[in-house]
Amino acid sequence: MTVTVRGLHPETGELLRRVFLGQGARWQESREFSEEVFCEDVISQGMAPLLFRRIASEVSNASAWPESLLLRLRKTALHQAAFELVAELDLRHLLAAFAQVGISPLLLKGTPLSHTLYPEPGLRPRCDTDLLISGEDREKAANLMKKLGYTPLHEVQVDYINTQMSYSKKTAQGFSCCYDIHWQVSNCNRQFSRDFVNGKLFGNAEALPALGENAQTLSKVDALIFSCFHRAGHFSHSGDRLIWLYDIHLLCQALTAQEVTAFCQRVKELQIISLCANAITTAQSWFGTVCPEELKLFLYEKTENEAAAQLLGSGRRHGIRKHTLLELKGLSGWQERFSYILQNLFPPAEFMLWRYNKKKKLILPWLYARRFAEGLIIFLRK
Repeated sequence: MTVTVRGLHPETGELLRRVFLGQGARWQESREFSEEVFCEDVISQGMAPLLFRRIASEVSNASAWPESLLLRLRKTALHQAAFELVAELDLRHLLAAFAQVGISPLLLKGTPLSHTLYPEPGLRPRCDTDLLISGEDREKAANLMKKLGYTPLHEVQVDYINTQMSYSKKTAQGFSCCYDIHWQVSNCNRQFSRDFVNGKLFGNAEALPALGENAQTLSKVDALIFSCFHRAGHFSHSGDRLIWLYDIHLLCQALTAQEVTAFCQRVKELQIISLCANAITTAQSWFGTVCPEELKLFLYEKTENEAAAQLLGSGRRHGIRKHTLLELKGLSGWQERFSYILQNLFPPAEFMLWRYNKKKKLILPWLYARRFAEGLIIFLRK
């Protein structure tokens, strides 16, 4: 199976694949492919610390790589490890503050996985920490973040467009600790978010002692489902990202037989078999994932017209169009669908100024005309 990652040079992809499949990769520089290009690719894919660890652990193969390249990878890995020490302390303080005001968030994506699946947290780079809260706690959480000195990066909340708020704070060490506070598990599909959370997402949560007594995260079953859906939600815009596939690879190998059965059953209920099968087989092609027998059989199950499979199409226009149609299909009635269309065509003025990075309200009529024109292009052009 040949799989390409958008934005990744083929030479980088081939080297990474051979390294992680244990095929004795050797560095070969050419006029078109340099250390600089390779390092930029690896860092953008979130794979630099893992790659350095893999190469350094294979002493016999380390000599096949230029020392200057290994030094670059080592520097990136050390920087990530240093950041991790600061970020962990900041997160512990934040979770304790949440607990004091009665908010019990769930940690999502890379941060909890880095502490449960990876040998060391610093091996799993990430630009922020994601937390899921109840919709009822939105205002309380926003007030707390500002009180604690975090600066909101996305100040506009729009129910049908933006269901998260982002915050950042500079630490004394010069690092930026960033958080995405979600009250809907996915921005790209309300029906999935509703069904996923209603499936006892918080009830199935697991404690995360590595991050203190107030830390909790998704069960491994829910984490794998979420990782597969999150990957699909970004696929049409930016394609795959290798660190996301590596998360899926590790999650698959960490499931017990009982958890595999629960995973297959839950995915069928959510009607996202094709999304999950595609994600797992893609991860397998890169990292040689060893799947339990029941999961292997699941990957070849036939699916009949699953609507969510459309998320795997390529191209930004295709992605927005399919996301919108899926969202409309999942809304409860025509009144809610009308509200969704109206809000997407004519969002609040504050959102428009933020979205297009403008400050003067006089330009708003032009911005709304631009947004309307962009919508027409997306839905009328093939």
